[in-house]
Amino acid sequence: MLCFAFGVFAEVGAQDSLYTRSIIKTLCSDNFHGRGYVNNGDRRAANFIKDEFVKNGISTVSLNNYFQDFSFSVNTFSAKMEVKIDGNSIEPGRDFIVQPESPTCKGKFDVLYIDKKLSEYSIEVIKEKWILLDTTRGENPFSKEEYQTWLSLDEHIKGIIQVIPKKLTWSVGTTQNKIPTIQILKSDYTNKIQKLEVNIQSKFIRKYQTSNVIGFIEGKSKKDSFLVMTAHYDHLGRMGKNTIFPGANDNASGIAMLIQMGKYFAQKENQLEYSILFIAFAGEEAGLIGSKYYVENPWNDLTKIKFLLNMDLLGTGDDGMMVVNATEFPNAFQSLDSLNIQHNYLPKIGKRGKAANSDHYWFTEKGVPSFFCYTLGGITAYHDVYDIEKLYR
Repeated sequence: MLCFAFGVFAEVGAQDSLYTRSIIKTLCSDNFHGRGYVNNGDRRAANFIKDEFVKNGISTVSLNNYFQDFSFSVNTFSAKMEVKIDGNSIEPGRDFIVQPESPTCKGKFDVLYIDKKLSEYSIEVIKEKWILLDTTRGENPFSKEEYQTWLSLDEHIKGIIQVIPKKLTWSVGTTQNKIPTIQILKSDYTNKIQKLEVNIQSKFIRKYQTSNVIGFIEGKSKKDSFLVMTAHYDHLGRMGKNTIFPGANDNASGIAMLIQMGKYFAQKENQLEYSILFIAFAGEEAGLIGSKYYVENPWNDLTKIKFLLNMDLLGTGDDGMMVVNATEFPNAFQSLDSLNIQHNYLPKIGKRGKAANSDHYWFTEKGVPSFFCYTLGGITAYHDVYDIEKLYR
């Protein structure tokens, strides 16, 4: 059963590539606001997925019209996101990012470059200033532990600037700190920064309501045994009014494949003996929250799942595919690898061990045999503003 599904997984894009690309383009459009927690971006995506399930003949499991609702805390940035260094504006997402746990902050501040141990600074020297930590400096860059120590001085300092070496990578915050942190690239930085002007507006929502989207195709004979296909639809959303993280590879690509697989198996001639669940998770970027909620509140008996295939980061596949949990289920991996060699779907399939890096994890912890597949090559953008739909053209 798993090998058959993988064969479809490998070929389905070629069968209807225009449909696949249209799904990715839609999910990455500005109307979906990065599928995050600003302007109901996640809800727009969930409704779109439900509509595609309906259109393709994928049934509801009678939860709440395809939706499994839950909530979690999230820190959001929907309005102002302005930073000036010594009077010069810098661009959010490209020149700087604000750490996702940052609070609202507005004003003009002095900047103190930190080049000594914390114990060598008096409170009077650091008080009311933004401090600058160069994580790329010499042989002894500032560590994460030192950053946390400075962050704990929120009663005295106004904020932190971190200089990082190569890439601005954003995420989702589920808490809110008392002071903000801004990251800037080493290539854009000089240690002559003296003044910082910021206008950052954030909103912390303690019980943000979102939903997993669940579809179902009944099997022909083994109706109570399941193959489960999963992908997360959420991404990072907006960092301020004008900066969107589209999330084409992560994970509009996986959702496009999920919908395509559903469309294929919903056709009567392709119906499996086993039932199939299609689950589009929310809250993955916030810490695998949606999949954890499902495992704790499952629609089906988890022991009835024969195998779970999680699809996340399905880019071009120019260099093949990696399978997480391959060493946990060596026989299943061998079957996949043999099938790929036989049909030459991908250049190679690599194997990894157990990892808590996507939505398969909580199922694995409950004893559900699971693979997490992600492709290799072609697309390098990740958790940044450059992960755009045009990369797939």
